[in-house]
Amino acid sequence: MSFSSETREELCRLPFGEDCCVRAELAALIHVAGTITLSGGEMALRIATESASCARRVFRLFKRVYGIAPQVASGQKRRLKKNHAYYLTVTKGAREALEDAGLISKKGGGLVFNRGIDRELVRRDCCRRAYIRGAFLGAGSLTTPEKGYHLEFVLSTEEFARDLMALINSFSLGAKNLARKGSYVVYLKEGESISSLLVVIGAMNSVLALENVRVLKEMRNQVNRSVNCETANLAKTAFAAARQIEAITALESSGKLAKLSAPLREMAAVRLDNPEASLIELGEMLDPPVGKSAVNHRLRRLEEMAQQLRQEKGDY
Repeated sequence: MSFSSETREELCRLPFGEDCCVRAELAALIHVAGTITLSGGEMALRIATESASCARRVFRLFKRVYGIAPQVASGQKRRLKKNHAYYLTVTKGAREALEDAGLISKKGGGLVFNRGIDRELVRRDCCRRAYIRGAFLGAGSLTTPEKGYHLEFVLSTEEFARDLMALINSFSLGAKNLARKGSYVVYLKEGESISSLLVVIGAMNSVLALENVRVLKEMRNQVNRSVNCETANLAKTAFAAARQIEAITALESSGKLAKLSAPLREMAAVRLDNPEASLIELGEMLDPPVGKSAVNHRLRRLEEMAQQLRQEKGDY
């Protein structure tokens, strides 16, 4: 089972809240997963879902809010026949449900179809949470955390996408939207924001699973950064040591090394005998021991003299 499916299963097991929240959750499901049909002047509403748990929750929501038992059928989706789907159809009471969901309203003796979110449904904080939960159950998906952080809602209208984005961002989550292949997508791409949204809609087990992955990823990243830094330092040290040894060898070959001061001769001898030692380790080997700065100064002086020697020979 995918992480998205596990999250949906968890949400479907949540107990129902207050009546206003139950109505808001069902309204969102109707808006994102519902289809309106007219036959012989009679209006019908059908909700489709690939999740058996979600189908059961929709059934219970209709019973709780309207005292209606939707007709339930199952079959293959028309576009993707390999996907099994559940269809819940409401005929009697469909118009009331659609009006409550803010999808239709009376105007001038007729009906007007509304594409956005009815603000009356989401006035309270608890109702906003329930509405987003319903939208996720009907149109949400979540990438497996091991593969990346991405949560999205695929919606049919720009107005609804814009309103849902604003609703999510009322919790300061930084959701964004875009148009994609004839649909409108509201999405989150930051692990922390996704985790916060899951808290908002009540998917606490999914939050724990996501945070575990985030912690492991951060630990791996820290280890990788540490290893890369150490590798870079080792490479830098090795390159510097090779350059210093080359300079000392050049001075020795020219006979100039023997004419240098005792501290410089000792420094050169210690470096030649310990090509892999760090500056601190080299300083501890000298008699008397000196600090890193003094070692660096002496080695740099040897390199400068070797460079001067090459210039005198015309070997640049």
